[in-house]
Amino acid sequence: MRKVGVVKNRDVRSEPRASFFRKLGDSWCFFLVAALALTTLACSAPGTKYAALRDAVERTRFIDVHAHPSLAHIDYPAGDRYPTLEPPISRPYWVAPEGRVAVFDALQVRGLRTVYGYTRPAVTEADLPELKKLSEEFWQEGRRAGLNKVLDRCGIERVFYNAGSRKDDLDPERTAWVPFIDSYLSPFPAPNMKGVSPEFREWLASSASEAAERAKAAGRPFDDLPSYLAFVDAALTTLSEEGAVALKLGVAYTRTLWFDDPDEAEVRSLFAAGLEGRTTDWPSYKKVQDFVARHIFLKAGELGLPVHVHTGFGADAGLRNLDSSALNLESVLSDIRFKETRFLILHASYPFADKLKPLLEKRNVFVDFSAVNWMVVEEELGRILEDWFLYPGATEKVMFGSDAGAPVLFWVAARNSRDALYRALAALVDRGRLTEDGAVRVAEKVMRTNALRLHEFGGR
Repeated sequence: MRKVGVVKNRDVRSEPRASFFRKLGDSWCFFLVAALALTTLACSAPGTKYAALRDAVERTRFIDVHAHPSLAHIDYPAGDRYPTLEPPISRPYWVAPEGRVAVFDALQVRGLRTVYGYTRPAVTEADLPELKKLSEEFWQEGRRAGLNKVLDRCGIERVFYNAGSRKDDLDPERTAWVPFIDSYLSPFPAPNMKGVSPEFREWLASSASEAAERAKAAGRPFDDLPSYLAFVDAALTTLSEEGAVALKLGVAYTRTLWFDDPDEAEVRSLFAAGLEGRTTDWPSYKKVQDFVARHIFLKAGELGLPVHVHTGFGADAGLRNLDSSALNLESVLSDIRFKETRFLILHASYPFADKLKPLLEKRNVFVDFSAVNWMVVEEELGRILEDWFLYPGATEKVMFGSDAGAPVLFWVAARNSRDALYRALAALVDRGRLTEDGAVRVAEKVMRTNALRLHEFGGR
């Protein structure tokens, strides 16, 4: 901690009278200190030093590549389990479980004003009826109109949403569908698996049940590894035909992102044992999952579907950040067989954002900063972006995402991202690494162009 100097009390009546020059020197020091303080304040907050850059950042509408839009506040059950958020500010209901009132900081209150027209300076328990009334009025025109209003008020042109199936009640001109593919990695349950938590066994059982239901609905039962992979190929092809623009993998919540390259003959044997209920250890099951995951990645490349991968921190107490670090993806990203598959690293792999730059050298790897833009202050996000932008070619790889559920978090993510992006690019102009015109072009890429190019939206 820096020490602060203290001037001891003194009896000025016993000192010689100060000269004119002494007084002038004291005045000069005062004004110098004041000027330095003002300069520090000016540099510590996003400003308007570069008017064209600021205008571009404020005017350009985002393409949001990652979100979970909740389409009415009252739709979410109070039992939603997010144990690491206390209270769960990312959830779109106002009263958290056990009667705790959700906390809204000043920025979130600004979001409530922008999105809903909320007028009070803060949110207390007494304000909850008003918030509920505003929410109900906001959504009374229906989900399509409601989400479009959210996006308009947040300066977002299009949002990519994660869901098991396509939502027909959303505006196809403002949304894009990214289905989950996690269940395909678990073709059978393993109730007798040892050395894992009950929650892990429950996850395997739930995923296996979902995969079996999908196989039955598709008329593609499986009884060995080849028939299972045929089912997976058909399922992914169907997702593409139904309008999916990418695939979402969220297994980092439950396992490592390191995908080994096991021998196919061994996996066939392990798969057969699993169908017979004889899988009792995680290393054996992991070989099956790794093999299936690699197969999915290859098929995604054939279909032209980018793979969005949850990395880094997350809203679950069971997540292990070392396992969810994007650096584990080198097991696949450094394998030339996957050169045609594009990968989007979600959430900047936070808190490992500073370690991602070498991964961005790979032409098929991209990154967004969703969730980081409402879980950390914009100053820290600005430093992350500035660090990335200094790396050769990285400005072609970075894009905006919100990971928002509640409408207010779309606004917070957008506001923080605009301020952080301006801060990072202005700093690079100050350092002579970019011209202001160049910074404007980078802002356009990060806010929309990179996302459109990755997902092959052409000039739309």
